[in-house]
Amino acid sequence: MSIVAISETVGSQGDAVGRELARRRGWEFADREIIARAAERYGEGVMELQHITQERPSLWERFTDSKRHYLSYVEATILELAARDGVVLVGHGAAVLLRSIPHVLRVRVTAPEAVRAERVKQQQGLVDDAALDFVRETDHERAARIKFLYRVDLDDPLLYDLALNTERLSVAEGATLIAQAIEAARCQPTERSRGAARDLSLAAQARARLVRDPATRHLRVSITAADGALTATGTVDSEPARARVLEVVGRVADAAGVVDKITVIQFGRGFART
Repeated sequence: MSIVAISETVGSQGDAVGRELARRRGWEFADREIIARAAERYGEGVMELQHITQERPSLWERFTDSKRHYLSYVEATILELAARDGVVLVGHGAAVLLRSIPHVLRVRVTAPEAVRAERVKQQQGLVDDAALDFVRETDHERAARIKFLYRVDLDDPLLYDLALNTERLSVAEGATLIAQAIEAARCQPTERSRGAARDLSLAAQARARLVRDPATRHLRVSITAADGALTATGTVDSEPARARVLEVVGRVADAAGVVDKITVIQFGRGFART
């Protein structure tokens, strides 16, 4: 099995292509489900999580940690799904987030503006100008959001392994081309690439747990994972804070353990412990 991450433009039918591929393969499929799962798992509202990956970042977000909290939940959900293999993920920055996993096939699905506007017009009952404005505004907001979060250009062809133009391809033909592409040797998971996906997932789950917990969400603690074990690195101002971080991170299921590299600095007392 493999992982397919699809980046779509509005009206491109990328979600339909992904669903058809998943149906043929008997794989799991997630697009809007990513947000629903993240909201259920981490107790946040669907609209807040939808905003973090779909809409233009507000000025307020640029100067606060709110986006870091919400993004942690979405990323943890995407990476947990990816770690299972045999999954098609659409949108929410999945193609960017999963680019370091060797066996992921990253696909861009798009079509000319006019074609996409006509589809949106038919689906939403809009007039011509409104449909075209909707397509342009949505494209701009998604691109601005991903650039803000990951410092990449969604239209950069080097982000993808395969690009599909659904003006010239049907949904079925698009799914067929992706199915053929994932037969390549580079798209087949290995023990090493599965380990990479697992480690990314474990670290993301730990970070999401830390920002969900009121006692640890303000702490600047870095979480990494290697060979299934989590490592917590950073500086805190008390032993209870260190203990809380280790407790929260230790709750991540399937982790092989937690390596403590946290430094405690009690300011004004001349005391530091690592």
